[in-house]
Amino acid sequence: MERKDNYETWRRDWRARFLTLDREALLRKLPWLRQTRRGLLVRYFIWDVEIDGATGELTAPIDLQLYDEMNIFTLLWYCKEGAVRAGEFVPFDRLTHAAPYGPAFRRGNLETLAASFAGRPEALERALLALGGRKLPSGDVGYEIDVFPDFPMRVLFWDADDEFQAQANLLFDKNATDFIHVESVVTIASQAEVWLERLAAGRSEQEQRWKTES
Repeated sequence: MERKDNYETWRRDWRARFLTLDREALLRKLPWLRQTRRGLLVRYFIWDVEIDGATGELTAPIDLQLYDEMNIFTLLWYCKEGAVRAGEFVPFDRLTHAAPYGPAFRRGNLETLAASFAGRPEALERALLALGGRKLPSGDVGYEIDVFPDFPMRVLFWDADDEFQAQANLLFDKNATDFIHVESVVTIASQAEVWLERLAAGRSEQEQRWKTES
């Protein structure tokens, strides 16, 4: 109960923060945002998420988890004026201020992703395609996906063989932390893995149906 209460407190706080943002400044920083009658439309992976301009509540064609909401709100809050992509992809620990989090990222994200899809690269590829992935000539499975329109992420996977365990890597634009707090990059990676698992396991018929209809 305490954890649920903490989550609800977090939601209320971040919705309140969103309502204090200068809407015009936000649109200058993130020109791909779309205004609606109710508020703003944010493209998150393959889904359009609407944020109510009066309450800060999020509406989406999927059931957003708390950390999905965190990804969206922290992007809007932390994005710097003049942020632009570098066009160079680097591992997480080479992002600005990311080095201290590198070992935990490897254990909690890269090793987890590799173990989850060891022996089933086809499932990972199917999930990446469902998440709008663009194929890359790297790894046994390599795709680039868009978390947000200006925030791509590359997913690389090598399946286990007789000598090595399965391995995975996630690459980000070198300027990723100009768009979002470095700790939120970890959350983005974690939620990408959640959605890849759901898509691979076929537990996201709603998301796939919405994608087809849109």
